[in-house]
Amino acid sequence: MDSRPRIGIIDDDPAVRDSIHILLDAHGYQVSEYGSATDYLSHPRADSLLLVDLSMADVNGMDLIELLRSSSIRIPVILLTDIAEPGLSQRLAAVEGCGRLNKPVASHDLLRQITVMTAAASQHP
Repeated sequence: MDSRPRIGIIDDDPAVRDSIHILLDAHGYQVSEYGSATDYLSHPRADSLLLVDLSMADVNGMDLIELLRSSSIRIPVILLTDIAEPGLSQRLAAVEGCGRLNKPVASHDLLRQITVMTAAASQHP
């Protein structure tokens, strides 16, 4: 059994998913890709952490996070965004186990946030 953390990427842009997948794979992570929030909800895998795009056509990333939490799913989530949505910081602050990175995100910042959040989650399962 593979003990490397599995990171789920939920983004409707295949180029973004591909580039993050390559980065994470090169740093020893297993990776799951989902083209939408609906795709993730229909076919969830045993991900250790989710990278979620804010702006998606079906369900936006923040709504997905709130849906997961309301369903008692406590997987750590990093919200990736390139827009300043009014009230987003307050909504995100109200949700436990969530972080935010602004696009374009530097590789070292993404990897550091993933390391911190997966370590914290393993301390509090």
